[in-house]
Amino acid sequence: MSALAGLASLSIDLDGVRHYRAIHGLPQKSADDPFLTAGLDCFLDFCARFGLKATLFTVTEDLQHEAVAQRLRRAVAEGHEIACHSHRHDYAMSRWTPAQLGDELARSVAAIKAITGAAPRGFRAPGYNLSEPLLDAIENAGFLYDSSLLPSPAYWGARGLVIALKSVGAHPSASLIGSPKGFLPQRGPFRLKRKGKGLRGGARRNLIELPMTAPMGLPWIGTTVVGSDQFGWQLTRLALRTRRPIDLELHPIDLTPEDAVDGDLLRVRKDLQVPHALRMQRLERCVERVAAARRFVPLEEVAQRLRAG
Repeated sequence: MSALAGLASLSIDLDGVRHYRAIHGLPQKSADDPFLTAGLDCFLDFCARFGLKATLFTVTEDLQHEAVAQRLRRAVAEGHEIACHSHRHDYAMSRWTPAQLGDELARSVAAIKAITGAAPRGFRAPGYNLSEPLLDAIENAGFLYDSSLLPSPAYWGARGLVIALKSVGAHPSASLIGSPKGFLPQRGPFRLKRKGKGLRGGARRNLIELPMTAPMGLPWIGTTVVGSDQFGWQLTRLALRTRRPIDLELHPIDLTPEDAVDGDLLRVRKDLQVPHALRMQRLERCVERVAAARRFVPLEEVAQRLRAG
């Protein structure tokens, strides 16, 4: 593990506006998606300015839109890793049958291969929700690694509270609370144990798990880094103390200018109420501090090094 201690990754989950509207129980609108255009442009420009090679977890049904596909082709040309975030980003994916899961992953792999020329090596589940059937499907689809675990009880509790409050209102959330077991503090990367009837406790999967970083069980993600100067700065300091590879997970919403977002979504998202220039300043400060101590690499390189070592 010491050989991986000097590594850091920057990943982004390409969730579009419709996913956030569903989370907040807002009606869908048929319009261009500023998160996957203006927000993704901002992310790619940011990476280019700092010379970073990131991992983009892609919802592949969005590739039917040329505006999104064009930006993914730019990402490929600039050396970024294109990974899988499912085809439809259904929050209930972890509850599907093996046949449904196999079809979903096959469609997503084919769509990414059409853009990049190669099958994706990494997967991240919608809503960070895993299950044994989903892990089986990920392995069967030939992925090298999964990066769905966010080991933060605080995040799970906050999400559960929001979903519960919305469930008694007129606009329930489409998201799922999920199992708390998937958000328990743990150290990674590692190979997950197989679970189920007739399986011994020590059986390990070939799939490598690369959890997101949550120092002291607190999520080191875009929302916390760009939303609060002092809190985000302290989380970055704590993340750098670990002797394991770290991953800063972003979403396009973190980088999208507030004037590009509909007013009803803007009202319910406090992170969007932080001025865009300030959000970018905080992200830049965070990345500069990490880059001074570690080398940024795509998540696939972390998984490859772990498998080789």
